[in-house]
Amino acid sequence: MIRSLFAAALILAAPAAAQRGARTAAVGQHIDWSAERDPRPVTYRAGGFTLAMRPQTGEGESSDMQHLSLTVSMPGMAPVTVDGNDTSPRYEHRVTVADWDAHRRYVLFQSFSGGAHCCTSIKAIVPEGGALHVFDLGEHDGDYLDALPRDIDGDGTIDFVFRDGAFLYAFSSYAESYPPPQVWNIVDGRLVDVSSRPGFRPLFEEAIRDARNFCLHPEGDINPNGVCAGYVAMAARLGRFDAAWAEMLRAYRRDVDWDLPPGCRRVMPENEACPDADQIRYPDYPEALRHFLIDLHYIER
Repeated sequence: MIRSLFAAALILAAPAAAQRGARTAAVGQHIDWSAERDPRPVTYRAGGFTLAMRPQTGEGESSDMQHLSLTVSMPGMAPVTVDGNDTSPRYEHRVTVADWDAHRRYVLFQSFSGGAHCCTSIKAIVPEGGALHVFDLGEHDGDYLDALPRDIDGDGTIDFVFRDGAFLYAFSSYAESYPPPQVWNIVDGRLVDVSSRPGFRPLFEEAIRDARNFCLHPEGDINPNGVCAGYVAMAARLGRFDAAWAEMLRAYRRDVDWDLPPGCRRVMPENEACPDADQIRYPDYPEALRHFLIDLHYIER
């Protein structure tokens, strides 16, 4: 009995001991962690959260890599653990506590996989309804978000702004692609694409200027078809699709040797590829682009 009580006391004391030795971070401060710099478990406290970080070694082909295992806890709620990408021990994973609304804070976890053009995975841990909820915001090209997501359109909801990665490599190389902005909200426990709302027009107005110029006036031997796809998509968001489409028809290159994205004869589950037998091959770039934009809900026809 005495041994059981002693063991229970040790278990209860462990979190308190971890917190006593915890580092402190301010709300909005980026914590850039790497296994090389912190090979042993470390704990931070920020904005009412306790952030326990420990390195984990990858498995199988990733056995020479490590990732951050992050356990997030706060009083009165069960802790949750999220894992970053397996990567070189010297690469940093980023954790930030930020304001969610006037009454709550959340944890933003960003993890880079390494490699050219890809990928930063992003997760948000949000307290709601007496529990911590993990939202997977997907994998995105590019560096970590230095500027924290904010409420852009003034509706009281944090807006996560990315680029629509479906446009990368669709009609041209990565360097010749120009993906449109894409805005996501977390609403009632779901990720919702809100890019078409009027409050985000300034994002598209800013991006479309360069896209239009690169589409209509490509330099040297650059293939403009990838940029033109992004330009037409952004114009659709702004209600200027017909004019942009006419410009694209005059500007696109017809002599490009690039596999056009196929359509599919049936609706596929998310992240599941269309079987070869059901794929639709389009005869030219405009036809493929039109169906591409329909499938991604930029246009209806």
